Amino acid sequence: MRLRMSDQSRLKKPFMVAGVVTGAVGSAWYLCRNQQHGKVPMSQTIPDPVWAQFVNVALILFVAIYQANLVRRIVEWLQRKEKQGK
Repeated sequence: MRLRMSDQSRLKKPFMVAGVVTGAVGSAWYLCRNQQHGKVPMSQTIPDPVWAQFVNVALILFVAIYQANLVRRIVEWLQRKEKQGK
């Protein structure tokens, strides 16, 4: 039995890369802001524990990639709708 290759969108890779880059930037921003306790005058913030930082970075990356995938699906849907209208 031969397995068929699934039809993958040509937009999948660019949107995935955009999601990863967005997630990495968001995670870096979160970690930098979290470590600035005491450096900002009059701030009384306490940094998150290390386990919470790992969880938050993972969630930021997941959400960024998931949103990029949703945007890709909307773009593909609009492209299909436009093709059917012509």
